[in-house]
Amino acid sequence: MNIEKYPSEWLTKCVSPYDFDVDGDPQELVRDMILTMEEHNGIGLSAPQVAVDKAVFVFKPQNIPDHDKPIAVINPSIVNVSDGLLEEPEGCLSHPGLYLMVKRPEAITAQYLDIWGQRRVLYLHGIDARCFLHEFDHLVGTDFTKRVSKLRLDRAKKKLKKGKVYG
Repeated sequence: MNIEKYPSEWLTKCVSPYDFDVDGDPQELVRDMILTMEEHNGIGLSAPQVAVDKAVFVFKPQNIPDHDKPIAVINPSIVNVSDGLLEEPEGCLSHPGLYLMVKRPEAITAQYLDIWGQRRVLYLHGIDARCFLHEFDHLVGTDFTKRVSKLRLDRAKKKLKKGKVYG
């Protein structure tokens, strides 16, 4: 699968829900997305980033004990967010080399469907909450560059051109 890069229109598209009755079995899509994510050393990838109009993403959790395989998330919703915010670095496969300090909730509770259409609930914290929210943003047509000021974004882009890492 090819990853859509900024300024692709896919990165501003609010995608359609996945319908198991109409769209069928999501396993091939999920498998291809996981392979693409891993080939690019990512920890998350959303369907619109690979030009698929469906509310699906995959992510590889870092803080779930005894769980080191990617999770497929279909038609997610955010049930609860913590009051505490953390400002940490984020990158995106659709913005190669660009890293921004982004404020996000420290923890979330999320609902989603798994690849068999079963409702699941996850409590996530730290990098896992951040990754889930980052990929969720892609499904509603936004990305991490919209979560920082224009000034901070412009600075980060200048640093990227100069070969520096964080903005």
